[in-house]
Amino acid sequence: MSDVMDRLAETPRRSTTLSPRQFETSTNSQGSMSEIAAFTANTAHGLKTGRSNPIRLVIPAYQSFETAGDGSDQSFNLTYDLIESPDTQDVVVWFGGDYQGSPKSVDHDADSITVSGPGSVATVHVYYVAGNAASFELRKKLPGSKVEGNEQVYDANLGLIHNANQAEQPEFLELNESKLQRYLATDMELEARIRAPYQVRWTDPDGDGTEPTNALLQVPAQKANTEVPGLRSAVSTDMGNR
Repeated sequence: MSDVMDRLAETPRRSTTLSPRQFETSTNSQGSMSEIAAFTANTAHGLKTGRSNPIRLVIPAYQSFETAGDGSDQSFNLTYDLIESPDTQDVVVWFGGDYQGSPKSVDHDADSITVSGPGSVATVHVYYVAGNAASFELRKKLPGSKVEGNEQVYDANLGLIHNANQAEQPEFLELNESKLQRYLATDMELEARIRAPYQVRWTDPDGDGTEPTNALLQVPAQKANTEVPGLRSAVSTDMGNR
């Protein structure tokens, strides 16, 4: 392992932040632990740890409705607990593929929103921050090996995270069980998974091209300029030791 650590120390690297645009995203299976995003490292990466390197997490729920098409104000009841988010917009809406931003009004107590509908029938795509309990985890994954290995590196209840002010109460990784625990070798994955009662989508199912502009999935990291020989094997062995 010392040779690998020496090569890591000698490899130039730069700071980066892993965000949804760098992940391969997918919708969840409601009520089951399922993948919603996966980042595949194209060089060696080291996940940053500690309170001074916070991760940021807001994973909105998705629902859709239909306007009456007469230009009137319409209210829609959301299925899940609509909360006031300290870190992002509580709700964003789209009419078809047209981004509207926040609704005309929001009633957190009633879990409802009001929009001013257009003069024609349109699908209202709604992405909103829910306060319901939901298990979230990040894990390192070693795909393609005979025995696919993985290791959880973070877990939390999104119901608590969504209600907290993350600027004041930051979430962060604590990966101090070994020197290699924070590393991803080339072609390894960092996978985000969730068990939530609500649907998580990164775009709508209708092909309108919408997106949850209020979502946050930011993981600080260091990116090496190249692959580090021997790192994949060393990380795999390290994961198997826990």
